[in-house]
Amino acid sequence: MAQHGGTEALAAELAKAVDLIMHPMTQQQARLEAYMACERFKEESPLCAQVGLYLASSPQSNQQVRHFGLQLIEYTIKFRWNCISHEEKVYIKDNAIKMLNVGVGPAEDRTLLPTKDALSRIIVEMIKREWPQQWSDLLPELSSACAKGESQTELVLLVFLRLVEDVALLQTIESNQRRKDMYQALNNNMNDIFEFFLRLVEQHVTAFRETTRQCNYTKANAHSRVVEMVLLTLSGFVEWVSIQHIMSSNGKLMHFLCILLNDKAFQCNAAECLAQITNRKGQVKERKPLLQLFNEEPLRYIYQASQIPPDSVSAHSIEQHHNFLKKLLQVLNGMAQQLVALWGKDDATQRPVHLEVLLECLLLLVQHPSLSVAHGSALIWQLLLKHEPCSKDFATLNYIPKLIHTIAPRIVKLPYPATTSSPASLSTEAYIRLEYDSEEEFALYFFRCRTDFLEIFRLATLVQPLVTYGYCEQWLQQRLRHAVAEAEAEAKSGTVSCSVLDPVYLEWDALVSVLDGVLSRILLVAERPSVPAGLRLLEECLKLETVNPLIYSILLSCISALFVFLSMSSCQITATNCVAMSGVSLLPRVLDKIFRALVLKPPNELEKVQAKSAKNLRRHAASLLVKLAHKYPLLLLPVFEQINGHVEMLLKEPGQHQHQLSRLMRTTLQEALILISNHFCDFERQTLFIEHIVQDKRSEWLAFSEALKSPLDFMSFVGLDKPPIFAVEGAPSLENRSRLLDALHVVLGVVKRCTWPDDPDRAQRGGFVIGCTELGNPICRNPATKHVVPLLSHVLSLMRVLNELFAPEALAALSEGYRGIHGMLEHEKKLLMGICALPTDPLDTTIRSEPTPFEKMQTFMMMVTEGCYHLMGSAGPSLGRDLYQLLGLADAIVSNVFSRMDLVPDYRLRPIIRVFFKPFVYSCPPTFYDSVLVPLFAHLAPLMCERLTRRWIYIASLYESGQLNGEVNDTQEVLEDQLNRTLTREYLDVLKIALVGGQIGADHVAAGGANANSNSTAMENEEHSMDSAPQSRAIQSALLSDIISDLGGKLLRNNLIGNYILMTLLKAIAWNDGMCSMKAVNIAAPVMRFLAAEQMMDENKAVTAFTAVLQGMQVHGQHEANQSGLVTLGVQFYELLRPQFPILSEVLQHIPSVNVADIQKFDEKIAVAPVKGNKVDRAKKDIFKKLTVQLVGRSVNQLFRHEVQIANLPPMHKATKAAATVDMDSNQNASLTRLFSEGK
Repeated sequence: MAQHGGTEALAAELAKAVDLIMHPMTQQQARLEAYMACERFKEESPLCAQVGLYLASSPQSNQQVRHFGLQLIEYTIKFRWNCISHEEKVYIKDNAIKMLNVGVGPAEDRTLLPTKDALSRIIVEMIKREWPQQWSDLLPELSSACAKGESQTELVLLVFLRLVEDVALLQTIESNQRRKDMYQALNNNMNDIFEFFLRLVEQHVTAFRETTRQCNYTKANAHSRVVEMVLLTLSGFVEWVSIQHIMSSNGKLMHFLCILLNDKAFQCNAAECLAQITNRKGQVKERKPLLQLFNEEPLRYIYQASQIPPDSVSAHSIEQHHNFLKKLLQVLNGMAQQLVALWGKDDATQRPVHLEVLLECLLLLVQHPSLSVAHGSALIWQLLLKHEPCSKDFATLNYIPKLIHTIAPRIVKLPYPATTSSPASLSTEAYIRLEYDSEEEFALYFFRCRTDFLEIFRLATLVQPLVTYGYCEQWLQQRLRHAVAEAEAEAKSGTVSCSVLDPVYLEWDALVSVLDGVLSRILLVAERPSVPAGLRLLEECLKLETVNPLIYSILLSCISALFVFLSMSSCQITATNCVAMSGVSLLPRVLDKIFRALVLKPPNELEKVQAKSAKNLRRHAASLLVKLAHKYPLLLLPVFEQINGHVEMLLKEPGQHQHQLSRLMRTTLQEALILISNHFCDFERQTLFIEHIVQDKRSEWLAFSEALKSPLDFMSFVGLDKPPIFAVEGAPSLENRSRLLDALHVVLGVVKRCTWPDDPDRAQRGGFVIGCTELGNPICRNPATKHVVPLLSHVLSLMRVLNELFAPEALAALSEGYRGIHGMLEHEKKLLMGICALPTDPLDTTIRSEPTPFEKMQTFMMMVTEGCYHLMGSAGPSLGRDLYQLLGLADAIVSNVFSRMDLVPDYRLRPIIRVFFKPFVYSCPPTFYDSVLVPLFAHLAPLMCERLTRRWIYIASLYESGQLNGEVNDTQEVLEDQLNRTLTREYLDVLKIALVGGQIGADHVAAGGANANSNSTAMENEEHSMDSAPQSRAIQSALLSDIISDLGGKLLRNNLIGNYILMTLLKAIAWNDGMCSMKAVNIAAPVMRFLAAEQMMDENKAVTAFTAVLQGMQVHGQHEANQSGLVTLGVQFYELLRPQFPILSEVLQHIPSVNVADIQKFDEKIAVAPVKGNKVDRAKKDIFKKLTVQLVGRSVNQLFRHEVQIANLPPMHKATKAAATVDMDSNQNASLTRLFSEGK
């Protein structure tokens, strides 16, 4: 009795503390003290469970106090169950079941959900420790609770839901054996469990409808809540149970769910449960029964559910209905995935008879005003159109015309609605406001939608090309007719709209996107549109005259898409083929249209928007010529002289054209000519043409010599030592910057675009082949080599100066207005931090404001820097042996490209490593490894090792001091951290290529950030002919990560280089970046094997290497992906080095709490002959993992977590074959008879 009085007093104090914590007006300090008091009691008091039971069952307790009482009981069960007496366990269990029988409150009262959940958690925690072996009467107890009413039934269902989450879905139970026990027990009883669920659904749906009819809404809500809970609980089961349970009673469950889709009260939960079923994975036999959903009745129910309108026009009703449709789309998506996975797998699985019902449903959903619903349906259409039997089915073919008519208008860009007049309307704008809180969020989503809508057109073209093309043709003809009238109106009024928000432009933009998507697939199909019809359409585009730069730009895009018909007609050229001849006659008109765009004057040149639009048009025209030259060079080859004449005229004509056409655009036009000239297949003719392009720039580069002597001379040359002002036309610094960029980009364009013929025979006949490699492969010479190589010394000098700009004297000489000019650009920072850039229209003149003089200078510096790295990075693949055999090349690179690298910041070092050095190493012929690459690595390896080590120590200090943590994401320190990680990864990529080989992507063409200038756009957005040119080391498809390459052998045999590379790799294993660690682990194993085989290992290296693996385990061991690689590497190192260096076993002995017997056992295992090859014996890995378990760090979310201990119970009685069937043993049936009885 005294104890009861003590319990009561403690409960009263705790209740006050809880009230204090939850009261909104409580002072922060008082709240903290009350919270700490509650926590202390929870952890220290032996009366935790008794007080918890008192608080939970006391009628005086409010909901917060009752909830806290239940938490105390749960805490006792989770953390003290193995310590408390049997009597106390029985006491807790009996009282918990008593609370279950009494119920927490009415089922319909949703405010009590936290308390109900807490009570169900207590039951589940006890089940996890006692059932089925030691709690044989659990099911009868739940049975009697279930019979007492809706409230108790809801609690029992919550128990089932939480149990199945812990056992099967989330698998959060700490003891694997206990989880298996409960999993087996659930499976043994699954037939009856499902029968129980189905009976509850049927019973309470009927009761709900009856009580609703009688207007007894309180009771109806209780029944509704039970049905909702059954469906939620079923959702937890249907994902993993055997399909036989789901399909029992001839698919009764799915039948019920389909019916409930049409019931407003239950449709959301029914859809969620059905989606879990339709999205099941597994073997074919497990999935095949799901095709029952394609029978007429289920499809009709689903179709009807998709067409039910919202209850009312209230915002809540619309949102609820919208959520249901999104869940219904998950059901349909799962059905479509099952269909495409099973259709055609065998003779038994053929076309669903009522496929049209599904297609009609999907078509109507695409028409829904909500973008989310339409997009979800479009993704399902994609699935069906990608599946060959389905895409060619007559029903699908009949729906394609309707589908594209529905999809096309949705491709027109939508602005984010500023306001919505009717918040409850069913318009697209209302749904946009409902789902997206900002313009940026909507822009990103719409971009994804539009991409997927366009994919529908591409896929449909592969199936019915004439239908999709016919739609485009009709749309374009209609738009062209309207455009004629619009152009006349603009000419009369003198006003031109250059806004990308103009409805006319938005329609043009959508039309061009569709046209390009359709025509990009035309050559992939056998049934192609009529070439004369395509040429007529192209001619109509050429006929349209407009002075609106925006519309002119769109016309160029149309011409670009329709150009494929010129290509198709050229394949049919004969003397009598009028189609082909008409195509030939159109080509000069196409070129004329492009060249006229380059000199187009807007109606009002003084208006900024029109002037910007005209500039964008010129940029577009120049880029289009490059695109056509890249895609259709043979078509343009016969008219090369005419194109060259036009370009020459534009380049030399003084006055307005010279002023309008920027140097960058002129360089782009020359690139187009180079791409066509690659198909001369005549070395002499091509080299003369390249000389013609480069000759003017020779004198320019010579003139720059003085400016490139020192950083101060360069700064004076470009104006960095003068205040930033808007330079007037003809200002010396402005002119110098323009000349320097022009000279650089001309050489860059030549190096990147000029190449030899891909066909060896043509290369031989054209005079490109000058010898053969040791393997007999032809060695080709680049026509640009003799013109570019003399200029490389100037480019290298420029690169040296760019590095020296970071010297203290150069930084001091900067004018006050240019302080910080060398900082990262904003878009570079966003790219580095992974911040997604908003999709924008390149023709939008409002995107960028007029740049300041400072921004102009910053852009110039970025373009020069990236241009240099691009040039030298492309020189290796492009010029080949002619570059690498240059005398003194390695010294020139060291003294220029690698000059003053101690001063260069990380963001400038990144492009040196990735854009220049990576392709340079990759493309080097083996003959020049010793003369070029070994000296470069001798300089770079020590420098990078020391630099990265220093940077990682600095970053680690920032973490330790708290300046870098999860709450900070926009400081300079965070940027430095990310920059350091990225630089390390990229350097490790270079080491991989050098040591074991590897594939190289086109990423070396993009420097540290996305290039903002038009020249790079023209060059980067097209495929790079240089990148695909055959290289000496480019085709190494059979590279194995465990074999050191020839270059790797040379580098590792060099003591200086080898030691620094090894040191870098070993340190990287334990640097605090999981990706760096994995990259280093993958390279370290073959390196160590090579060094051991070459007798280059000593005791110090062996200890350092093995210690590095242990340090890696300490830093990254908690991550499964990293741990796997580290364990394998640790065993490989020990296997390789232990016989020669016994000291490694002493290293293991330094691991805290290590078992010496385990080390001895590990040594014995290692003494056994290793598995053939480089595979590691599983037993060895298990022992190593056991040895290093104390080293492994813990995830942050695990650091301060209490250990939950669940003791294993005696083994369960193994089920016989008979017990595994539907019939269960009599004892279990005895329990279940009551649990699943219909009585309530």
